[in-house]
Amino acid sequence: MPLRNSAVGMVLLAGTTLAANAEQPVATFTMAASGEIQIAADGHVSDYKLRSQLPEQIAALVDRSIRQWMFNPIMIDGQAVPARTAINLSLGAEPVDKDSYKIRVVAVHFGGPTQSRAHTRPPRYPASAVRAQVGGKVLLAVRLDDTGKVIEALPYQTSLDVRTANEREARDWRKILENASIDAARHWKYDLTETVNGKPMGTSAIVPVVFAISTHAPRDGHWKGYIPGPIEPVPWMSQGQLADNQAASDLKDGESLSLDSRFKLKNDIIGKTL
Repeated sequence: MPLRNSAVGMVLLAGTTLAANAEQPVATFTMAASGEIQIAADGHVSDYKLRSQLPEQIAALVDRSIRQWMFNPIMIDGQAVPARTAINLSLGAEPVDKDSYKIRVVAVHFGGPTQSRAHTRPPRYPASAVRAQVGGKVLLAVRLDDTGKVIEALPYQTSLDVRTANEREARDWRKILENASIDAARHWKYDLTETVNGKPMGTSAIVPVVFAISTHAPRDGHWKGYIPGPIEPVPWMSQGQLADNQAASDLKDGESLSLDSRFKLKNDIIGKTL
């Protein structure tokens, strides 16, 4: 459903001009929303609630779309059961012409666990890395039991925020940051967001750990560059569990990406116009 330019201006930019002149490219926009979704035993959406406050027009489009979703029924011992999970939705507004936009679903993820603040102390920044002003982002693959406790943590990919003299030096710094991350993660606990027939279910996920000198810390509205390291094999991760590596790379501190959500949509919604 196209939205007129005036509506998009209010909804997306609160009145900001979308394009200064004809020589500039027409702006595109993204918007994120999160919450939880419940499905009945037959897979239809029985209820949902977004924590994000969406503008009225966008909320109406999202509501109409979500209520039409159908999931593969979730089975326990051969019996279809009701279930609940977290939802993270990414929307994009794309120009149709100079006067209207279309709203599309860019991505949707289910089941990401949330950090328990009482049981998630940040890792200690290695002193050698602080002295050398080396920072980075460690993506950990973690396995959680049905209480949310981390039972295993392994590095998936580590990216540095500085260039090193050679790959050997980069590898050494990546290892230092990875060891600090794993040492901390062994004591972490998460709040599980996926329940099946009323029972919380353990899961596996990708979680980011960011190391940054205060003057170099990532800030909203500013670019932050990383030099990506190699992807490491994780024995209990199958090749298809993380089809979109960009989704993991874009994770911010405190976020997570579920690797084995039981919620699978029957609808092909990615890229579809709301």
